[in-house]
Amino acid sequence: MPVRPEPVVEVAFDGLRRSRRHPAGPALRCARVVRYRPDESAAEADTVASVRELATAEGL
Repeated sequence: MPVRPEPVVEVAFDGLRRSRRHPAGPALRCARVVRYRPDESAAEADTVASVRELATAEGL
């Protein structure tokens, strides 16, 4: 059964590091759910690509 991208949550994290375990690339340090976002749709959520861009901007 495929996973449906609902609900949308806001995630806070303390930093990014390069992951040696996950093939996606960067890992969020101390990630935690801040709140559910019923006002946002899954189409508006960040993607792995946008996290990679953030990691690149931070020099990872």
